Order: sequence, then C-alpha cells, then structure tokens
Amino acid sequence: MGSSIKVSSIKASSVNASSATEMSASGKIQRNKHSSSSLSENVTPAPVVTDILEQRYQSVSHNSRLPSLDARLAELHQLYPYREFAPDQVVDLMAQSTAWQSTTAVPDSLPLTEAQRNDGREFVDVNPDRLEVLLPGDNFELPLERLGMHLQMQVDSREALPNGGFTLHGRVLGGTDVMRVTITQNDGLSIAGIDTPQGHVVLQANDGQGWIASSETLFKQDPNRTDIVLPHDE
Repeated sequence: MGSSIKVSSIKASSVNASSATEMSASGKIQRNKHSSSSLSENVTPAPVVTDILEQRYQSVSHNSRLPSLDARLAELHQLYPYREFAPDQVVDLMAQSTAWQSTTAVPDSLPLTEAQRNDGREFVDVNPDRLEVLLPGDNFELPLERLGMHLQMQVDSREALPNGGFTLHGRVLGGTDVMRVTITQNDGLSIAGIDTPQGHVVLQANDGQGWIASSETLFKQDPNRTDIVLPHDE
C-alpha cells in the first residue's frame, strides 16, 4: 500500500494517546509497548463510513455474508472488542488480493540450514495484517510462483485460538476434487497448509519473512538411504 496505515486501539478514559497502535508503511502492525492492557468499558464511537469508502469496499469485497463495510467492521469488533479498525485501513487491506509476495532475497533471520536455503523453496514476504481481516465468505488468492500455480481460496470458517491467534479453514476453488486450505496466525508466526493439484504445499513465515515449499521438497529422502528394514544374514 502506498500510504502509511494507522490502526488505533480503542481508548479508555484512563489511557492516553501514547498507547496508540500504529502500522508502518511496510504493512506490519507495531504496537506501543507502553499500551495498557486494562481497558474500561467506555469506548470511542464507531468510525463513520463515507459513501466513497463504501464504494471502494464494494469494488474489493464480494462477500455476501458481509455486504457492507459496516458489517465487516462490526464482525472485526466482535473478534477484537478492544481495538478500533479504521474503515480506510480495512478497505486498503481488502484491496490486496493476497497476503504474500515472492522475493529473491533469502532472509538471514530464518532458521534454515544452508541445504534448506538452496533446496528450491520459494521465499516470500508475508503481510499478517491482510490475513487478520479475512472472514468467512471471503475469496483470497494463493500465488505459488515457484510451483507454477496461482490458486484461489474461499474462507469457510475462522477459529479463534486461546492465545489471541486464529486459524482460517477453507478450500481451493475451481477444481473437481476438494482441496483444503488451513492458515494459522499467532504471535509473529504464520503457517499455511494448502492442498493443490500437485500435492500438499506448506507456507511458514516468522515476523513477515518466510518460505513456501511442497511437502515433497520438505520431506525429500536421500536416494542412498532406505527406510526398508533388511533381514540380517545368518
């Protein structure tokens, strides 16, 4: 997104403006470490959705379960009752057709061996905030560039995790066989499992930097070794 995005926590009367949550231009949420975790029942009024924002929302969302931007904001408020999602920020995120982009850079921060860095996996930059606003009924693109596939997912359900994370359950659209998709996000870690016509594919990202690889690549066996137990010579 071209402009800096700001997402503010809902303010109680005892919380001052320095507690705000901000999202940097890179698209990653940065929360003020001094923010208070004990918020009162008094919250600010819901933000106003303008006609222009509603028109933009209609152009990027085709979810019959959430026919208006107000409906999506209300659903997000149910999931995150102590946060305020600004309408323009939500629309900007919805305008992104996917949550990750392929990159040629191999981040040094990833816990990979030298062999794993060169085994053919695709490295990606992941925007976790895009995943955060996905709700049941949304369609979402799954680009798998290295594997030569560009799939589309429909979100069927969203499961809340005890520690504040979530798991999206869905399926790949357009095929004759049912191909499941599961995306879990929690505390800086994003993990996805995607069934494709070419087999199962895994995505993993730490703090927005990660990789995509087929299960065949991840569990490749040494051709000089075997799991077969051979009988001992007598």
